[in-house]
Amino acid sequence: MEKEKAVVIKNLYKSYGEGANKIEALKNINIEINKGEIYGIIGLSGAGKSSLVRCINLLETPDSGSVIIKGKDITKISMSELRKERKNIGMIFQHFNLLMNSTVYDNIAFPLRLVRTPKEDIEKRVTELLEIVGLSDKRNVYPAQLSGGQKQRVGIARAIATNPDIIMCDEATSALDPETTKSILELIKEINRRLKVTVIVITHEMEVIKAICDRVTMLEEGRVVESGGITDIYIEPKTETAKKFFKAIDTKLDNKVYKKALEEPGRVIKAVFKGESSTDPYISNMIKRFDVEAAILLGNIQSMENMLVGTLVLRINGKDTEGAINYLRENDILVEVLK
Repeated sequence: MEKEKAVVIKNLYKSYGEGANKIEALKNINIEINKGEIYGIIGLSGAGKSSLVRCINLLETPDSGSVIIKGKDITKISMSELRKERKNIGMIFQHFNLLMNSTVYDNIAFPLRLVRTPKEDIEKRVTELLEIVGLSDKRNVYPAQLSGGQKQRVGIARAIATNPDIIMCDEATSALDPETTKSILELIKEINRRLKVTVIVITHEMEVIKAICDRVTMLEEGRVVESGGITDIYIEPKTETAKKFFKAIDTKLDNKVYKKALEEPGRVIKAVFKGESSTDPYISNMIKRFDVEAAILLGNIQSMENMLVGTLVLRINGKDTEGAINYLRENDILVEVLK
């Protein structure tokens, strides 16, 4: 059964300026985001990410194309209807965008007051949100007294205050250190799971995408160059852009051990294991069955889409190296012969 769509972007085009000064920021963008998933949009600076964000919530009007949210094309509705639809989209920003002269409580209460929520309901909701983001003891503190991670937790609480259907995270962890980034991403995952909210993550950081996203779209110079599941693109990237982002273990191949291995007898292969194959004893079985030796030159294992993905670079020698390689491939292990 086809999954319900939270956001569908069709043939979206956006440009700035005219004539010789015209810049094409988005060119024929097509993306479908399922309800309740965490969807990544990644690209380098100038790829079109910011323009896409502003077109999704219609802070920028596309030149052409559609932005369909919960079945409604918001490019074709009135301004009053658009204001109502925007209440269903929460925003988490890179630099927090907090009201510095207001307490944590008042920052979170701000969107609720805008929609004229009764005072007793605001009190109940803000108290609940402070508990969700782990800041119950900071309700009367001002932003200047908070760490970067705590400020972002306030931003997250504010973004979900009005129970939106969609949360957009615009480079939400770029200003944070790695450990704080990890805790914020875990919080976003927990909110996604707990509230069943759709999360759109806009970033230039592949580690963020790998940590929490279900699927991803890559932008380059205003175009979609690749879309799909994280593990699929990681294992078999189809474009040069994807290969650059998903460098995986290849970033470590240019070293003395690897170069020496290429000069020695045998075949050097890169094997990528995913799911159960990442923990099953395929290498030891291969060694026994085909009477080969296998030296591990490099390796790593990581989690993506709640799945383990392991990468090994091996040098194999012996009677039947071809049979050994075929054995791995027959067990759904992606093998690339490097030498």
